[in-house]
Amino acid sequence: MSIPFELLIHPANMLYLFAYMVRDILWLRILTVVAATCLIPYFYFRPEPLMAAIYWNLAFTALNTFWIIRLLLERRPVKLSEEEQQLCGLVFHTMRPREMLKLLKIASWNEAAADECFVERGKPLDRLMVIYSGKACAEVNGKYVTELEPGQFIGSISYVTEDLAPANIISLEPTRYVSWPKSQLREFMKKNPDLHTALKTTLAIDLAKWLQASWARQT
Repeated sequence: MSIPFELLIHPANMLYLFAYMVRDILWLRILTVVAATCLIPYFYFRPEPLMAAIYWNLAFTALNTFWIIRLLLERRPVKLSEEEQQLCGLVFHTMRPREMLKLLKIASWNEAAADECFVERGKPLDRLMVIYSGKACAEVNGKYVTELEPGQFIGSISYVTEDLAPANIISLEPTRYVSWPKSQLREFMKKNPDLHTALKTTLAIDLAKWLQASWARQT
C-alpha cells in the first residue's frame, strides 16, 4: 500500500497556520520546523521531485533549529550567587535574574578601605557605582553632605548629564561596591533596550530617595 504523501500538504499548511497564531517565538519556530518536515517528503515523492523547494525547506529547517536551540539555552533557569541575590534585593527589584546576570557581566566588584576617597570632586566620573556593603559619605569643602548606605548609587546624575563629580566620596568604613564603566554600559544598553528601561527606572527611584532624604535634612 503506497503512502499518500500528497496529503502532507494539508497538515503542513495547518501547522503554518497555527505557527502564525502563536505569540511565543519559540513555539512559532517549532511549528515551522514540523511543517517544513512535512513538506519535504511531499515535494520529494512527486512524479518529478521539486528539489529546489526541498533545499529551501532544509535551509529554513536548519536556521529555525539553530534558533530553537539558542532560545532553549537562553530560557534555562538561572541561579544568582548569594552576593548577586543580595544586590538584586538591594537595588534591582525590577530586573529578572537573567537580566541581572547580563548586567553584572560588564561590572566589577571593588573595595575601598576606611577613610579612602574613591571619587574626587571636580573630576570626570567615568563609572556608575552602587554600594554593596559598608558606608560612605559625600563630602564638599570639608563638610559631610550626606551618608551613603548599601543599595545607593554613586554617579547616577553624572551618568545622565556627563557633569563632573560634584563631591568627594569617602568610605566611612571598609566598603564594597559594584561599578560599571559608563561608556561600556551605554553601549551595552543600546543593544538591550528592555534592560535600559529597567536601569532608568532603578536610577529614578534612587534619585527620588536621595532628594527626599536631602529635603528631610533641611527641614
